[in-house]
Amino acid sequence: MKNFILLTFFLSLKLAAQTPLTIWTSNESIKKALTPLATKFANDFKHPVEINILNKDLTSQFKTAALTNKGPDIFLWAHDVVGELAESGLLAPIQLPKKLRDQLLPVALEAFSYKGQLYGYPYDLEAVAFFCHKKLVPKIPETFEQLLHDYASLQNPKENRFIFLYDIKNFFFSFPFIAADGGYIFKNTAEGLNAKDVGLANSGAQTGFKFIRYLAQNKFIPTSTDRSIAFGHFKEGKVGCTIDGPWALADLRAAKIPYSVSTIPKISGKSPRPFIGAHGLMIRRTSPNLELAQEFIEKYVMTKAGQLSLYQEDPRGPTQLEAIKELSIKDPDLRAFLESAKLGIPMPNIPAMGPVWGAMGTALTRAVESQDELNKILQDAQLQILVK
Repeated sequence: MKNFILLTFFLSLKLAAQTPLTIWTSNESIKKALTPLATKFANDFKHPVEINILNKDLTSQFKTAALTNKGPDIFLWAHDVVGELAESGLLAPIQLPKKLRDQLLPVALEAFSYKGQLYGYPYDLEAVAFFCHKKLVPKIPETFEQLLHDYASLQNPKENRFIFLYDIKNFFFSFPFIAADGGYIFKNTAEGLNAKDVGLANSGAQTGFKFIRYLAQNKFIPTSTDRSIAFGHFKEGKVGCTIDGPWALADLRAAKIPYSVSTIPKISGKSPRPFIGAHGLMIRRTSPNLELAQEFIEKYVMTKAGQLSLYQEDPRGPTQLEAIKELSIKDPDLRAFLESAKLGIPMPNIPAMGPVWGAMGTALTRAVESQDELNKILQDAQLQILVK
């Protein structure tokens, strides 16, 4: 009997060695953060774990491998691919334990949901926020009306000095204004996003476009402004405020720019609602290690300790409430970005999102550079999205 038990044990170890728990990511910092968690898991379960760094085209490689029942057990990527991968049957649906669900930000879980089903464990999220140069705008205004009125003396386009400057023709950066009063891309229903119900020409979207056009036509923002111009002038101390993301922090801190971060001020009494981006861990539906993958993610990565390890190596907004509470005490910038994210809307994760970027980029260009009727501009853009 003893020999049989030993034989079974060694056979199980051999089988485990043949099927290591494999993880794919394109982020070296994420691999560094996951390595100690994977080492502990491997020791606890006597099951090897491999973490592989692949190039930026990770989604295509995952699809190619998964279609032939190969590839990683766990795949780390942004939430916007969930719809396509789930529709193709490549991702395992997740039944999240209530205890873990209650520990995670609901908006992060929404980002990884498709047609009412969860397909990933969100480990971070980010959204743009409002940056102000403290020497120029020492007190963050509650509304844009206050900002443009109270700091009018800052505006001098001939000297490249502006009250407010941002990437005005970029849909990603302008979306907060479009969504503030009820504009939306696809209607969110109990069954998921409805690609046939587009809300980019409704009254709320038009309110946002009117504000964007007002900024351009009244010379507050040159129509040639892009992100590099806006951020560059901000660092030079020529711009009072801008819209940017957490990726701007390293540059600002290195340059010792005195800045503040907050939610975006209201327009017409409404709070702008930025896009939310999230990264998560997805499981291949045909993985031979489904239960082990879930165990590793739920008990090692999506814990407070796991989230703190991820944040230490790749400082983005965590999704686990205990980690958020601890980190927010030490980092007021993180607190501000999370407040902005709470107001936000997850970037649609369905395939129909593809044509939106081009259609809305054209709409924004027309809105700030032409005299065309806004309703016509938005109807044209909406039709282009629906037709495709």
